[in-house]
Amino acid sequence: MRNLTIILLYCVISASVSLTREELAAFQPRIQGYIDPNTGKEAVVYAWDSLLGYQVIRTNGIPSHQVGMFDENDEIVQRPYELQEAITELRIFSDPIMRDKPLRCMPMNFVGIATSGTLIYSWFPLTPGCLDIRKESKEFDVCSGHPSPSHHYHYNFYSPCVQIPVCGKPSPIYSVAIDGIPIYGPISEDGVQLTSQDLDECGGRVGRDGRYKYHVTADPPFFMGCFMGEIRSDSGKSVEDFVCSCPYDDSMFSSTGPPNLSRTPTVCSSSPSNGSEPMSCWDEMYLRELPYQIPYKWEHQDKEIVLIACCPQGSDCGNSCKTEDGNKLLCFQERKTVKYLTRIAKTSESGTVRAALSVLVFWPLESRE
Repeated sequence: MRNLTIILLYCVISASVSLTREELAAFQPRIQGYIDPNTGKEAVVYAWDSLLGYQVIRTNGIPSHQVGMFDENDEIVQRPYELQEAITELRIFSDPIMRDKPLRCMPMNFVGIATSGTLIYSWFPLTPGCLDIRKESKEFDVCSGHPSPSHHYHYNFYSPCVQIPVCGKPSPIYSVAIDGIPIYGPISEDGVQLTSQDLDECGGRVGRDGRYKYHVTADPPFFMGCFMGEIRSDSGKSVEDFVCSCPYDDSMFSSTGPPNLSRTPTVCSSSPSNGSEPMSCWDEMYLRELPYQIPYKWEHQDKEIVLIACCPQGSDCGNSCKTEDGNKLLCFQERKTVKYLTRIAKTSESGTVRAALSVLVFWPLESRE
């Protein structure tokens, strides 16, 4: 049944559009006229269809909602990177192309753009050990964002400032991935909040409209764990970003500076003459031959988590359910036990990297029914 679902998925996605008119129109500043106190600049984000086979999302990377102050010299808050403008233009196929096999090596830097104009990164911090960034980092502001070593403000997991889920009501589009597949909010068409157990290995599913979509969830990998769609050669992503880092390899990371990508070969290439061609990637072959033995593995373990806060229907929760002091009393949060993707240290010398990787690459589908 699972294989049949995958076959049907390939069929329906090839006949759909990346973003509809309504979804393109959703890319606009969260709070119109908001001035970021870090840069003194106003957020700019918009999207359009070129009618030439591709769609474009353009942002200056400035937060369009409440944002923390990020000062490299602030020894009290200890947020190590300042926030700067991050002008980004993402090109995606107007009609998404399904990959034969998922791209499992998530590239460095941004992997999507939220409707608020903020960049989305993967759920691993740029540090040794491939930590769960939501549990380890103390640098996030009230909107769950922070700047990267390149000073680009971004989300690594769900931000309550992009949209407010309405309890029991299907979520609208939240962002778009660099492969052109939309990322929707956490609540399904049935009014139920999704977790990673409800989705495939990349964090997506086919909706009632026949379209394949990713969903942001309260548990890892939060946005996507891999890519199901092809990425354009002229997507706006640097080829040098396409390396296999966490959770497969952390050797390029340092605790004292930015990643040294020269230590890790790229696993994708772009067409030098035709930007509309999909990137060519060989990550599967690279992972099979990876000599590095990362001292951790990832397993799904039972864990009770707090789901994403939602606003009761008919209530006015403002711009976000979250405040500096926690969630608003008006908002509702459900607790649920899930199979949480958990990093654990290897305890046996006999376990190989290849065996450890299979835990993450091939999700335990029998436990996901």
